[in-house]
Amino acid sequence: MPLQKKVYSARNKFTGGAGKAKFPTKLFIVAALGNFILLFLFFLILKSAFSVSWDNNGQTAASRRGGYGDGDPLITRASGLRDVLDGPIINGLDPSLGPNEAAVTIVYFADYECGYCQEQEAVIKKIMEKYEDKIRLIWKDYPEKDSGANSFSAAAAGRCAQEQGRFWAFHDQLFQNGDKLGGDLFLDLAEKLNLRKSLFSECLEDEETARLVRNNILEAEILDIKGVPFIFVNKEEIMGEATEEDLETIIKAELDKL
Repeated sequence: MPLQKKVYSARNKFTGGAGKAKFPTKLFIVAALGNFILLFLFFLILKSAFSVSWDNNGQTAASRRGGYGDGDPLITRASGLRDVLDGPIINGLDPSLGPNEAAVTIVYFADYECGYCQEQEAVIKKIMEKYEDKIRLIWKDYPEKDSGANSFSAAAAGRCAQEQGRFWAFHDQLFQNGDKLGGDLFLDLAEKLNLRKSLFSECLEDEETARLVRNNILEAEILDIKGVPFIFVNKEEIMGEATEEDLETIIKAELDKL
């Protein structure tokens, strides 16, 4: 209801039959001001619940730095979002292999400190080689939530390699050094892969890099993923390790739907 109409109603309530106000004009001014303040507070609450975190230019840092894609809608949790989100978000922000138009999309939530995750991905890549252009693989980070943890830092380092177009090579090196994460390892790997170390170091310190990782963690929580490895094959969900035969059975069923 517009502010003027609210004030008008208030005046009708406190006037006599002759239309003369029984209370001073100041009371109406105070009432109108109170209504305005309440509306403003209500607006702030709605904005806080549903807004996406933007930088000063109206863009996420990922878009500003490399144009990964549209802003991630999970930067801020909204109540009831679990009822709306019935599967993983695919928006171009996360690392991927295979054609965008592939008939089958595998979304893989994993952690670099998880040995089972490395074994599971090896199985996924065998499947991808077998089905070539029919499968797209999307990586989702699900490390420890503590930004100081080695697994979280490794996820952020992977995103910085992604920014320079070397995510998968860096990602493989992280898995191979899963028991040595932290310290100077990330910079050593960046040098080994001929990444621009200054840009890489700057990216590691950028809060927006950590935000990309946190968005994946939040997405996993909203999807009620309790652990890794966790796989989506289109809409089919697999918790824990899946064999090559398991994946192939689901993939064939998905292809048969076409």
